[in-house]
Amino acid sequence: CGSQFWNSTETWYTNNPDFTPCFEQTALVWTPCAFYWLFVIFDFYYLKASLDRNIPWNKLNVTKALVNLGLLVITALDLIMALIKKGGDSELPLYDLDVWGPIIKFATFLLLFIFIPLNRKYGVQTTGCQFIFWFLLVVLAIPRCRTEVRLDADRQKIIDSQQQSEQDFSWEEYQFASFFVFFTFSCIMLILNCFADGLPKQTKYQRGENEIPELSASFLSRITYQWFDRMALKGYRNPLEEKDLWDLRPQDSCSEVMPIFAK
Repeated sequence: CGSQFWNSTETWYTNNPDFTPCFEQTALVWTPCAFYWLFVIFDFYYLKASLDRNIPWNKLNVTKALVNLGLLVITALDLIMALIKKGGDSELPLYDLDVWGPIIKFATFLLLFIFIPLNRKYGVQTTGCQFIFWFLLVVLAIPRCRTEVRLDADRQKIIDSQQQSEQDFSWEEYQFASFFVFFTFSCIMLILNCFADGLPKQTKYQRGENEIPELSASFLSRITYQWFDRMALKGYRNPLEEKDLWDLRPQDSCSEVMPIFAK
C-alpha cells in the first residue's frame, strides 16, 4: 500500500483520529465488494424465481447503465494512470494496491453492469443486494473524503508557502480528482437504487389498477414499509372501507395457496 494498514496512534490514541490511507483504500473498499460477491447468488435466485419478464428501457435503468459504465471507465483509468505515472522510469513506487485495487473494483462494477439488462429481461424491479452494496460503498468511502480534503489542503499550503505552482498534473492530484468523481458516481447509484424499476410487460398474474403497492416497491421502501404510508394516512384521516383496500397479492390468493395446502 505504501503505508501501514492499521495504526492505533493515528486512529484511536489521538485528538484528531483518522484511518491510514492503506486501510481506507483496501478494507473500506473491498468490504462492499466482498459482500456483493458473497451474496450475488441471491440476485441470480431473483432472476430464476421472477414471474415477470421484459421491463422496458426507461430513464432509471438507462441512467444506471450509464453511471455504472462511468465507474468502469474511472477504475480502468486508475489502473492505466498508475502504470503510467508510477510504472516504468518513474521515481514513484508502484504498489500492489495500485494494480489490484482497480482490478477488484472493475470486476465488481462489471458484474453489476451485467445485471442491469438481466434484471430488465427477467422483470426484476429491485434487489436488496445491490442496494446494500452501494450503501456500504458510499458510507465506507466517507472517511477517505475527509482524508483527501485534508491532504489536498496541506498540499496547497505547501505550494503557497513556496510561492510556486505545479506544472505537471501530479499523482496525488489525480488521486484526489479520481476519487471524488468515483464517490459522486457511487452516490448517484445509491440514489437510483432507492427506486424500483418500471413495470414489466409480461406477467404471470394480471395486474389491476388497485394492486398492492408492495409488488412494485423498491427494496428501501419494503424494508421501511414506506409503500404502506398512503394507506396508513388515509386510515388516519377517515375510517377505512372495503373499497379502500388494495387487491390481495396474487401469490396469497386462494387459487394459489389452496392447491399447495391440499397437496
